[in-house]
Amino acid sequence: MFHSDYKLITDRLPNSLVKRAYQSLLNHSKNPVPLEMISGKSGRIELYLRHKLEVYENSLNRKRKNMAQEKVLRPRSWPECNVFPASPAIYVTDNGTQSINITCDHEEENNRWVMNKLKVFRQHLLDYNKRTFKKFMQDIEREYRERVTANKRLRCEVENLKMQVQEAEKELASMKSNSSH
Repeated sequence: MFHSDYKLITDRLPNSLVKRAYQSLLNHSKNPVPLEMISGKSGRIELYLRHKLEVYENSLNRKRKNMAQEKVLRPRSWPECNVFPASPAIYVTDNGTQSINITCDHEEENNRWVMNKLKVFRQHLLDYNKRTFKKFMQDIEREYRERVTANKRLRCEVENLKMQVQEAEKELASMKSNSSH
């Protein structure tokens, strides 16, 4: 599968993630990696495996942190007295046959985390824009209202002037008709 030099990395990853990494490299849609390169020694392969390990360990740390927070937030303690005295006790010993196989969809978890961060960022950006541009928008609205009021005033003046011109024209017409008689 992978070169033996990467055993320190692959041993720290669950088998399912090692297999998934192998398949991802082989079947990468844009830049598939040849089988010889995967089984050989390559800086690209080592970087990819280290990245997978880092993502996996970050995920585990996040889970541990969340579990610790849950324990702090909701401590679960058993009562000191025996509540179920009639229940039989079952003892299980570990014979080592069960293996730990943790499979996680890191991509889905990362996408969920990114989407939550984007929502928070979007809200912060909206709040910032409201605070920053509120006065600016109020000034624009005030200036707009002042211009509308000035335009209404000018229209009234124009109407008054038109009426004065019409009255002057009527007087001129009446003076002209009186002078011709």
